Amino acid sequence: MKTTTPTAKGNNQYRDSVFRHYFKDKVRLLSLCNAILGTDYKDTNLLDITTLSGEFFDAQKNDISCVIEDKFLILAEHQSSVNENMPFRCLSYVTEILNNRIKDKRALYKNKLITFPAPEFVVLYNGDYDEPIKRIMRLSDAFGGDAHSLELVVTAYNINYGLSQPLMKKCKYLNEYSFFVDRVKKGRATGLSLDDAVKSAVKYCIAHDVMKKYLEDNAKEVFTMARLEWNLDDAKAAWREEAMEEGMLSAIRNLMESMKWTVDQAMDALKISYDDREKYRTAFGL
Repeated sequence: MKTTTPTAKGNNQYRDSVFRHYFKDKVRLLSLCNAILGTDYKDTNLLDITTLSGEFFDAQKNDISCVIEDKFLILAEHQSSVNENMPFRCLSYVTEILNNRIKDKRALYKNKLITFPAPEFVVLYNGDYDEPIKRIMRLSDAFGGDAHSLELVVTAYNINYGLSQPLMKKCKYLNEYSFFVDRVKKGRATGLSLDDAVKSAVKYCIAHDVMKKYLEDNAKEVFTMARLEWNLDDAKAAWREEAMEEGMLSAIRNLMESMKWTVDQAMDALKISYDDREKYRTAFGL
């Protein structure tokens, strides 16, 4: 199955997603922090961006992290389905970031307590799967629900444009970003190529005063980042589909060998649809 992946050149040049690039600006990020945390900070000097460096969409790096006074916010954006392993991934993120805040490692062996800002973990979802406006994911789910000595809570917000998402009413920048993503999706839904859908969305948003100054100043970068971002998302979807097909082939083979069944008997047992059966017969040379 053919998949599309970002080029090495693009990967090295544009390490950000559009989301991360847009919210690097402290005014926009402060507005988003206020919406999420329910605060009303005005001074951007209070904001310290602590995002880990990494390659474009590196699976082990977070999108944005920042500290504002006594609060520590870790943000991740998802355009595919919400990853159920986000609590564990956030555990990895926060461990590395907090470790980086300890300049003198000898302090770990002293009796005085090392203090940190209180963390909050947030996923902003704008993919095409049916997700609630807000849902909670817990690390304890990986332990069968038993938090006991270790817990980490992630809040996932659906920020698809047009939903009654309170966050977007509180933060105009998030609302405008959501609108831009929606325009790209609509362009693709009408049959436009990815490149043309992004170009169309950029032109439309500038004309209608949505992210206008940002898009005017960063149109070339936005085009490249969006193209890489959506291509990677498509590639991931194709990889998942390919993995599912390989898993089904393995299941059919195992039933045929263990039960001495024909390929059709195995597919009956696995309840494979008639539309999909021909490709599996072909895979077995039938």
